[in-house]
Amino acid sequence: MIFIVISYYLNRTLTNSMLIQGEIIAKSIAELAAEKIVEEDVIGLKKTLEKYRYYLSGNEYILIVDAERNIVTDTYNGDIPEELKDNSVYADIDPSLDEEYNLQSFTIQEQEIYEILFPIKEGLLGFVRVGLKKSVVDHQVNTTLFYVGVIIILGTIAAIIVALTIITVQVTRPVTHLTRAAKEISLGNFDTSIKVNVKNELQVLAAAIDRMRESLRASLERLKSRSTIGRF
Repeated sequence: MIFIVISYYLNRTLTNSMLIQGEIIAKSIAELAAEKIVEEDVIGLKKTLEKYRYYLSGNEYILIVDAERNIVTDTYNGDIPEELKDNSVYADIDPSLDEEYNLQSFTIQEQEIYEILFPIKEGLLGFVRVGLKKSVVDHQVNTTLFYVGVIIILGTIAAIIVALTIITVQVTRPVTHLTRAAKEISLGNFDTSIKVNVKNELQVLAAAIDRMRESLRASLERLKSRSTIGRF
């Protein structure tokens, strides 16, 4: 159960973090790309993409699309997957709505992708499309869960060791000592030490055995005294 909860919150937090980074990158590129699109500066647009693509973890692609929905430049060096050429992604875009960007998800070349579609000058000059790999978040979640699992296992082992140590010190050793002491007393060795350094029920038991030892010693001494008197 704990892993399910951790996985859920990690996935949500890391996904939101990645999307925020993607939004910042898309917005920055959109601001820089507006003038270059007007000037038809494709080389400048390409340099802008290359500059920003390394700032974002999980970056799969960045595209700049003009007002006619034609891809002007990309990070695929022209080898653009067919899925990204489908203009249906713009079908639900309404520049009149007060939405800073549009978020979509789909699969490209067997990879799940989150795509941020950011308008350039409210979509009048085109869009910036930033694709982010879902697998990056999945990998981070799995890595985190692995380390959490290791910590839990090590913590459990440490707790077991501590518990066994406490049981040994507080129970096993005192019981063994009292067993040996009782055996020595039964053999007539009344000088056997009964003391145990614990503060639990075994301390009460040790005190009872000690009283029994003193009682047996006293009884034995009385018998010896009577035996001596009887001889005379």
